Amino acid sequence: MQINKIAASIAVLVLFTGLLLTQPLALAQRAVTIFLDGREITSDVPPVIINGRTMVPLRAISEGMGMDVQWDADNYRVFISSPTVPVSGTTPLHDENILIRGNAVLTADQLRALMIKNNPAAPRELPELYLRIGAEYGIRGDIAFCQAAKETGWWRFGGLVQPWQNNYCGLAATGQPATGMEDLRGADPDLVRFENGVHGAIFATPAAGVEAHIQHLYAYACKDPLPAGKTLVDPRFVLVTRGIAPQWTDLNGRWAVPGAGYGESILLDYYYKAFDSKASSGLSQQEQLQRLQMENQLLKEEIKRLKAM
Repeated sequence: MQINKIAASIAVLVLFTGLLLTQPLALAQRAVTIFLDGREITSDVPPVIINGRTMVPLRAISEGMGMDVQWDADNYRVFISSPTVPVSGTTPLHDENILIRGNAVLTADQLRALMIKNNPAAPRELPELYLRIGAEYGIRGDIAFCQAAKETGWWRFGGLVQPWQNNYCGLAATGQPATGMEDLRGADPDLVRFENGVHGAIFATPAAGVEAHIQHLYAYACKDPLPAGKTLVDPRFVLVTRGIAPQWTDLNGRWAVPGAGYGESILLDYYYKAFDSKASSGLSQQEQLQRLQMENQLLKEEIKRLKAM
């Protein structure tokens, strides 16, 4: 089941609230019990029968079915998303309306397998960092990892930002080299700095670079303050219009300009590849090595072609 941006849910909530406010209380006294697959569903808003119509709480039902429910207070929208759970031998439906906030679906092993398949020399600790730090902020660390893969070319870099900067999403890489005098805008100077002649921010450790990336997504996805105890690492956090991009596709034209299809590319060209790719556990070491060498050669040829363009 795949439900996204259900406009009808707004009508259900409005109808439910309106009826409770306008109908005589005597009509709403009969208790209703909800069972989902034989399991009773409870809610702080009890279901009721009004004028022969049964009204049930949308959030309780949706969450009982394992869905994620998000309320966009600024635009009065309800987002209901079913979890993308990988099933052996299958690929999930390619949903392009996934929220930036939420629980990760892919595991560190799945992310690492995808990373190694595309670049055997990529930093091995990054999947755990993205999942752990993403969870601390309520951000989809698995998809943030895929965004980093897109921004860095599977950690081959090759552009303005260099690997030693631990800058996995191109933060502050505007096309002009830094002077070293840039304003950190409240970010911790022990964790981030700028250096004369270097493009983009420089982070003290891989963990700091990942956290800055997650914080930047957090700024786009919500208006909440940083979680308790967290230190600002992202020097461009305050420049974001808070909460303007709750979904990955909302980053189009904002994270990347002009950015048409930017969010879709993160999902379709990177995230869903983790489901599409075949497991290599059944291959011998020699077969795995041959496959990696072949894929590496293909990538080198593609890079040459892109540079020539």
